[in-house]
Amino acid sequence: MRPKTTLCTLVLCLILTGFLGTSERSEFERSSPAYARAPGTGERLPALDEEWPKEIVGPQGSVLLYQPQVERFDGNVLEARAAVSVKTKANEGAPVFGAIWIVARVDTDREARMVYIRDIEVSEVRFADATEAQQEQFATFLEDSIRGADLSISLDRLLADLDLDETAMEGAGLKHDPPHIMLSTEPAVLVLIDGEPILQKIEGTDLQYVANTPFLIAERSKVFYLSGGGDLWYRSNDPLGPWVVTTQVPSEVAGLLQKEEDEPTDASQDGPPPKIIIATEPTELVVSDGDPSWSPVEGMDLLYMDNTDSDVFLELSTQMYYVQLSGRWYRGASTGEVWQWENVPNDELPKAFSDIEEGSVNGHVLVHVGGTEQAREAVLDNTIPQTTAINRNDTSLEVTYDGTPQFVDVEEATTVQYAQNTASSVFKVGNHYYVCEQGVWYASSSPTGPWIVATSVPSVIYDIPPSNPHHNVTYVQVYDVTPTVVYVGYTPGYMGSYYYHGAVVYGTGWYYQPWYGSVYYPRPPTWGLHVGYNPWTGWGVGISYSTGPFTFVFGTWGHGSHHHHHHGWFGAGGYHHYNRAYVGGGYRKTTINIDNVNINRGNVQIGDRTVNRNRNNIYQRSENRTRNVERPRTGQRTQPRVATNRPNNVLTDRDGNVYRRNDDGKWQKRDGGAWKQDRTLDRPSASTRDTARPSRDAGAVRDRPSPSRDRSPVTRTTPQTRSSTRSATRPQLERDQRARQRGAQRTRQSPQRGGGGARGGRRR
Repeated sequence: MRPKTTLCTLVLCLILTGFLGTSERSEFERSSPAYARAPGTGERLPALDEEWPKEIVGPQGSVLLYQPQVERFDGNVLEARAAVSVKTKANEGAPVFGAIWIVARVDTDREARMVYIRDIEVSEVRFADATEAQQEQFATFLEDSIRGADLSISLDRLLADLDLDETAMEGAGLKHDPPHIMLSTEPAVLVLIDGEPILQKIEGTDLQYVANTPFLIAERSKVFYLSGGGDLWYRSNDPLGPWVVTTQVPSEVAGLLQKEEDEPTDASQDGPPPKIIIATEPTELVVSDGDPSWSPVEGMDLLYMDNTDSDVFLELSTQMYYVQLSGRWYRGASTGEVWQWENVPNDELPKAFSDIEEGSVNGHVLVHVGGTEQAREAVLDNTIPQTTAINRNDTSLEVTYDGTPQFVDVEEATTVQYAQNTASSVFKVGNHYYVCEQGVWYASSSPTGPWIVATSVPSVIYDIPPSNPHHNVTYVQVYDVTPTVVYVGYTPGYMGSYYYHGAVVYGTGWYYQPWYGSVYYPRPPTWGLHVGYNPWTGWGVGISYSTGPFTFVFGTWGHGSHHHHHHGWFGAGGYHHYNRAYVGGGYRKTTINIDNVNINRGNVQIGDRTVNRNRNNIYQRSENRTRNVERPRTGQRTQPRVATNRPNNVLTDRDGNVYRRNDDGKWQKRDGGAWKQDRTLDRPSASTRDTARPSRDAGAVRDRPSPSRDRSPVTRTTPQTRSSTRSATRPQLERDQRARQRGAQRTRQSPQRGGGGARGGRRR
């Protein structure tokens, strides 16, 4: 990539003139009277929570349950403690405060950003103000009330309350070699062809198509046609180009294009159609609106390219360029006409990157900068599974091979083999076969089936390394089994999102050799997709372009009864577009006013444009829904209500003492039926949790099948951990309170809650 302006001259002019400009910002201020300013900070935080505490009302009294404080979250098992307040007829309606510990299975819906708590066991109870007889009475009442309640918590609240153990994270085996990086100063689209073009005949026609590309390139009478979506077509005498726009398209070719249910719909094109750039090797394209234009990152030793949709920076002190691609950073400089790029680990970037203001035009890059709160939350989010319940009687799976099944050894997993000549992820372990299809494991005694839903998976499968094209299946688990249902789930690694030096990156970075026999089976790529990251929806395909809409139909096109599938180009879950702001005649980096962005479950409204949003939860896609079952329910469950007149400011420490944070930021301890100042908050104290108290057996939850391999790096000290002394209480209370506030903030900002998405937006 070589800018057409001389950067040294530009920098010198900026310094000499003293003109450093101002980057556009967006302020995320809330004027609602429901918000109050946190003591000692400039942040506006809710005085009353919109979702917690929950009130459970029954014939014998009521329970006020404050937001749980997570102690451990592993797969689909949640362990937490929570402050509670109980009112019963026995205590004449006077509130008695205490603490409970629970162990539960959870169902996670990442698309709705909700976690549904089920199979709750109250493992321990403590009421410091109650007698032993009262404690037993309250414990029984609590257990009955909470077991029978439909409880849920937003995924963003749960995420904010997790701690990250990066020593348990996996990133080994990924590759980070830079792709070929290109710059276009005019509207352009990068079209990927996996090596030299491979032509395949379309049965029943005189047409051929280029099999090894996710784009529709068809050939008729030695003329090639490339679909840009809708009525936009290009033609060329060579699939490698050059390409020119055409309105003369044979009806047979035009008939190949089928509108998909999830295809984005955009406004009419404004400006000339983009140029087509063909790439036959791993490549990324940076498009600028004319010659590169640069603006300062306010207060930093950085400039950023302000007329591109990509993330390109110049560090003034070193004159080094930085570009972010697929979540990875590359540092480069030119040597004559040749650019040299090297990977920079996400947590080894210059400090200026982590100091970028969150609400600024470049604030979105913080999620790719190791050590920032945004990157930490993305890493934690990467560990939370999407779960569902699968009918054990499902036998719908069929696996197609190109000829007789051909198995080869998986590198570094010598007892596992995988099938080369299929688009499916098929493995052989001993005399048994396993398939991971759309986030569900199936098993058979034959490579061709019949297939049944697997109730367990050999642990050796989870040793498949990133160098194998099916590494992503190691992020799909079997969590629980009943006579009729198998509970399964996948973390974002299944969709190509991986941990690397304090952040998440897209793709393994490996190039996988495709299969080509009588049919072509592609493998998941890392490069050329112009992917972008959204804190709530994850990674999405972007396609580099610079003017107006340019819609491609990936996945399927057809002619009559002949359909051609590009299974695997975008990973196990297919693809989804991420949303970019349309800014008219070209790209100018700008913050998006979140009040002008409304996202619901079906469409995305950006200004006056409506964009269809593909369903990210692959379990809920139309072709997969028949496998799903409602989880079994027992009896009539109570629907808790939000106690709207109670602030969510009561917490418990690890010993079960209950504290309240006042509006002035001071903590009070519940003692003797009243709130009192506690002068011991900053002193280490002896643990009191070893003393005898009523306890509930959580074995019914703990003894159920656990994941084949523990991939969860999120953990908090569990209730079973004992120590003779504890550190001071105040730091933990403050930490938990900040996490609670951050979770509430993330929940409000979530598109699913009408918040409009990330502050500052993503100019995509």
